[in-house]
Amino acid sequence: MQRRDFLKLMCSSSLAGSAWLLDDSFRLKAAQAAAAPKTLVVIFQRGGCDGLNVVVPYADNDYYRLRPTIAIAPPGQVNGALDLNGYFGLHPAMQGLQRLYQQQQLAVFPAVHYPQASLSHFDSQHFIESGAIRSDLEGWMNRHLASSMNSSGMRGVGFGNELAQSLRGSVAVSSLRDLANFDLGLSDTEEMRLSSRLNTVYAQHPQDSNPYAKLLQQTGQTLLRDLDLTRQIDPKAYRPANAAVYPANLFGSQLQQTAQLIKQGVGLEVAAIDLGGWDTHSAQGGALGSQANLLKNFADGIAAFCLDLGTTMQNVLVLTMTEFGRTAEENGSGGTDHGNASAWFAVGGGVKGGIYGSWPGLAKDKLYLQRYLAHSVDFRDIFAEVLSKHFANPALAQILPGYTPQLRGFMA
Repeated sequence: MQRRDFLKLMCSSSLAGSAWLLDDSFRLKAAQAAAAPKTLVVIFQRGGCDGLNVVVPYADNDYYRLRPTIAIAPPGQVNGALDLNGYFGLHPAMQGLQRLYQQQQLAVFPAVHYPQASLSHFDSQHFIESGAIRSDLEGWMNRHLASSMNSSGMRGVGFGNELAQSLRGSVAVSSLRDLANFDLGLSDTEEMRLSSRLNTVYAQHPQDSNPYAKLLQQTGQTLLRDLDLTRQIDPKAYRPANAAVYPANLFGSQLQQTAQLIKQGVGLEVAAIDLGGWDTHSAQGGALGSQANLLKNFADGIAAFCLDLGTTMQNVLVLTMTEFGRTAEENGSGGTDHGNASAWFAVGGGVKGGIYGSWPGLAKDKLYLQRYLAHSVDFRDIFAEVLSKHFANPALAQILPGYTPQLRGFMA
């Protein structure tokens, strides 16, 4: 819930007797003392990223047959792919991620998806972010928060126009576009006065079992706590370490602010950042063009984040994902249409660099429905390994219901 929506709800609600008293236990020093030892940062490439031009199968001859104008040339040629292992290469705009791969910090998944997949943006995003091929569940990261005992600090944050599905659920999580503007739109004095009044108004626990009363109480608790923590952080004064340079745009700013929250020790366990623009039906380009520009922003941002955090990355994992890939064959408009499997990445603490999952191939008899790259890694296998290895969370059946995962070994 956004802060202004919360205030409207409080002003109009008949549940004003439901309350929570913000006390010193939730201030920054206490949050630092109880800081979560592990953090997951999820970057969602919304729109359906064409993985075949991200992790380029340049040794598969069918790749060039299917993409006569937008294919990425093999390594060693002008604007050629950045070689990974003699079969795959990265798009030439992704030098930042190639360096991480060479340092054995980057896990590459060329073909991730799920069985009988939907071609709908909404459906596939919902399924992946819910951690199950069902429409009735909340987010998988929220279920992780609910399953663990840690309840201190700013446990989760979503960057974007609205809270990501992955963070929706029984644990209230703040949503924002920019940490520098995460306030109540008041002067410092007015905000402190209003916060004090709200703390007083919401000083009593709900007197009934009304779920809306409890939701309002928890949402208010989260908002006031997060405001209290972030009030003591100045994003404008932050200077990245190790000469890291983030992209000069909203994506770069959100990554930088995530790094700042982690360094400040507010207790951040999960963060979600959206990066849109991947629905490349026309004029996609190859080594140059619209997708190339997006990929440079994507790779440079992740590389800067890792450089900025330095040794802190031992406790931080970045996981990138998209709702689906694109058609194996380019279309008549120089683009690609909604598809199936796509490329995901994992980088950070505990990651064993390499390429994971067998290559399905691009010959016509190997394609899913004769049009799309088949998947060889189910996204839930990746989630399960993150939960069990990064977070040491044993509640896989609760977080990924109805699925028996196959761990892929990309984490130590």
